[in-house]
Amino acid sequence: MVTKTINIRESAYIALTRNKRSGESYSDVILRITGEEKKNVGDFLKTIDPEIRLEIADAVTSAKSDLDRIKPRKVSL
Repeated sequence: MVTKTINIRESAYIALTRNKRSGESYSDVILRITGEEKKNVGDFLKTIDPEIRLEIADAVTSAKSDLDRIKPRKVSL
């Protein structure tokens, strides 16, 4: 990975720090804010609070369970 050193004002550094999420690098923050990096669902979920991730996982598991119980009907066309 190539790295570049840039100079930014302290106010810009503070703004980046305020927007930085747990586990993110400053490069990640810049790419997220500028919309330049597209992340997959797994990457997105890593940025969400662990409690919320558990709620999402429970909801997905419940929805899958509901779908597994549904029996498709045969339809004549």
